[in-house]
Amino acid sequence: MPFIGREFSHITAIAVLLSICFTSCSDPVEPQFEYKEGLVYVDALITDIAETSYVKVTESFSEFGVNKSVFVSDAQVSFINTKSGIVVDLVEDENTYIPSPDFAAKIGEQWELRVLLPNGKEYRSEPEILSGPVEIVELKIKYDPELSFENSYNRFVPGHSIMISFDDPKKEENYYYWRFRSFEKLIYCKECFEGIFRNGECETNPTIVIPPRKPRYTYSCQVDCWRVRYSDEIIIFSDEFTNGTTISNLQVGEVLLFTNDNILVELQQFSISPNAFRYLQTLKDIVDNNSGFNSPLPAPLIGNIYNTNDNEEFVLGMFIAASASKKSAFIERIFIEEPQLEARIINSVEEDETPSPIVIYAPCQESRLRTSIMPNDWVN
Repeated sequence: MPFIGREFSHITAIAVLLSICFTSCSDPVEPQFEYKEGLVYVDALITDIAETSYVKVTESFSEFGVNKSVFVSDAQVSFINTKSGIVVDLVEDENTYIPSPDFAAKIGEQWELRVLLPNGKEYRSEPEILSGPVEIVELKIKYDPELSFENSYNRFVPGHSIMISFDDPKKEENYYYWRFRSFEKLIYCKECFEGIFRNGECETNPTIVIPPRKPRYTYSCQVDCWRVRYSDEIIIFSDEFTNGTTISNLQVGEVLLFTNDNILVELQQFSISPNAFRYLQTLKDIVDNNSGFNSPLPAPLIGNIYNTNDNEEFVLGMFIAASASKKSAFIERIFIEEPQLEARIINSVEEDETPSPIVIYAPCQESRLRTSIMPNDWVN
């Protein structure tokens, strides 16, 4: 069975101070810790699929006695090809650092991660090589009105399970990691509360408001626009007991019914290194043994990232290099009877009620979470 757990980068409190030493920065360890501010956590993935590589950098802090983590902005983040010396700079987008949309590493290449924080601290990773992928043979989607129990809703919620089949290669150990992203077509691209959409933003004190201002205005998308969501589970699998066999109908993801709108799901199957697998397995165990997904972690996780100027600093996180295969599935959800989990945005004002000068459309602002480019395999 695959290991499933909530993704570490989405846990609010990430870490605590190491009280015993460890033997290798590339092997995960589970020593005893106590909370400390200023610990850096790096979650990084480089792949051979465009628009899939990313880096997240967060730092622990305490606010009113509550342990939290905050995204570190304005860092200089790069992928470095250790053989060719090519440097790929990443840009900040929606609390994530990403390379250009057309970037994709190649199988057999060796890469390192470099992160330079605004305070001058520099972090590097051990080099990682992209091994060859294992192809997905079949992808199935199954709806369940009580798919999983979600703490945030305190009940079982509806959604679709993602199941796959693939042929595990013989004569080698294989480790798998699954992620997915989904696309939902938007009707409204902007919603303004106590204000109106002008000059590219919601103005709370516009100079012209005719007729009298309403509490909320919604603005249709100027062009076709899709919302992009990313999976937040850790799902991994080892072929220790299934080497060389056909794996059939393995559940590798859950797509919750956030909306009843049609959705396209793109599943990515990554081939990862033994070190990356052990790291993710330890991470999953920490989350599962911590009495809930949103509780502070009892111990940080040491991966393959280090401070170039301070070998005594314990840096949390992992830089994973992975080749991937992918498959997509278009899911029609408009006939599902169960209510969607998110509140639906409805048009709150007619065109003749819109404050002058009339603006009824908003642009589809390209980002990691939104795109005007029609996804491959989208069905109109």
